[in-house]
Amino acid sequence: MNYIQFQKEFKGLPVFSITDIKKLDEKVYHHRLVEWQKKGLIERITNGVYKFIDVELDELKLFLISNKIYSPSYISLETALSFYNFIPETVYHFTSVSTKKTSIFNSRYGNFIYRKVSNNLFWGYTLLVKNNLTVKIAEPEKALLDYFYFHPELSESKRISELRLNKSQILDTISFEKLEKYLNAFNNKQLNKRIKLFKKFFNNANS
Repeated sequence: MNYIQFQKEFKGLPVFSITDIKKLDEKVYHHRLVEWQKKGLIERITNGVYKFIDVELDELKLFLISNKIYSPSYISLETALSFYNFIPETVYHFTSVSTKKTSIFNSRYGNFIYRKVSNNLFWGYTLLVKNNLTVKIAEPEKALLDYFYFHPELSESKRISELRLNKSQILDTISFEKLEKYLNAFNNKQLNKRIKLFKKFFNNANS
C-alpha cells in the first residue's frame, strides 16, 4: 500500500494505532511506517500509536491517544477530575484506569499513566462523542471514586481540603445517589471511610 492510499484509509481519523492498521484489507509492512516517519509524513507518538504530521493535537485527541495506547482503558483520576473542572490544577499528564498492569508511557506530548483495577471495577465510564471522535472517560461519580480508591492518604479531612475541590461544580454535576450506588459496588471498607469524609467535607462547607 502506498502513502496516498494509506492516508485515504484513515481520512478523518487524526490518530491511529498498529491495531487499526492491522484491520486494513491490504497489509502495511513495518518498514513502510519507518519510511513514512523518515519522510516526515507520520509521527510515532508512543507504543504503536501514530498521527499524521499535519494533525494538531488538542485535549480530545490526546484522550483518544490515551485510549489507544493501552487497551482496555478509560480516562479517569486527575485527568477526568480536571476535565470536569472538579480540581483547579491543569493536568500535564494523562491518567487512566485499565485492567492491565500499572504502566507509564512517555511522549513529547505528555506522559500517559495507567492504574490497574480488577475486572470487576472496570465500569462506570461513558463515551464522549465530539468532532467525530469517541473517547472513553469515567463518569463524574466514577472518576471521584477511582481517585479516592487510589489515594489512601485521603482518609484525613485535611488532605481532602488540600485538594481545593470545586464544590459548586461538583454539586452541580454529580448525583450523590449514583455515587452511593457505585460506592457500594466497590465493596471496599477503606474507600467507604474516605467517601464518608468527602461527604462530611461538603456538609461542613455548606453549613
